[in-house]
Amino acid sequence: MLPLVATVLTSIHSVPGTVSSMKLITAIIRPECLADVKAALFRAGVTGVTFSRVSGHGGEREIVQQYRAETVVLEFHDKVKVEMAVSEHYVEPTISAILSSARTGNVGDGKIFVQHLDRVVRIRTGEEDTAALTPVTADAVQRQAQRQVPS
Repeated sequence: MLPLVATVLTSIHSVPGTVSSMKLITAIIRPECLADVKAALFRAGVTGVTFSRVSGHGGEREIVQQYRAETVVLEFHDKVKVEMAVSEHYVEPTISAILSSARTGNVGDGKIFVQHLDRVVRIRTGEEDTAALTPVTADAVQRQAQRQVPS
């Protein structure tokens, strides 16, 4: 079962000396798509992701069940919230990775939200903005994800 919150550091590389725009990408996806989405994000170079279990209601129909002779309406569905902070040039590859791995074509596939980030600060070192988005382990995580690409 997915833990309530699981966090990995982010892998975003920026060009030294340039000011890069940063975005917070939030996706709400089906829980059964989580492994595919995570693998697709790692292959796209995004290794810093936060996952949270959430419940919500969108375009999906309510589920009516019987529980101890009572009719119960389940109006909220289990979903996974995926959040990642990326520099501007990672926005489209991130969106493409999520779309290609989470889309089933059915109602309830989820949504992707893109928001501007004004500032990011790494607590441990005080690094700011895109420098704060690049982890020490990014290269190793990305190499591992590349090796796991299905043939």
